[in-house]
Amino acid sequence: MDSKRLDSSFFAGDQVEIAQNLLGKVIVRCFNDGRIERYRITETEACRGEEDLACHAAKGRTKRTEVMYSLCRRMGTSKLAVYYQ
Repeated sequence: MDSKRLDSSFFAGDQVEIAQNLLGKVIVRCFNDGRIERYRITETEACRGEEDLACHAAKGRTKRTEVMYSLCRRMGTSKLAVYYQ
């Protein structure tokens, strides 16, 4: 497994291309008890902001969508959602 950490330049550019390039990458989480867990990215989603009607931000800036606007100001910041089956 490639252990190269992604730097912020990976996240520069088009959101759709970034989302596609994240597929197959591995998220590594180090816990306080010394445990290390690895999670492979198998699904991504890209939103283009207010012009993307499927995006939460499509209706404009609200308290709920504020995090999306603040993330957009910092390149290399991602929003992670974990879904359980």
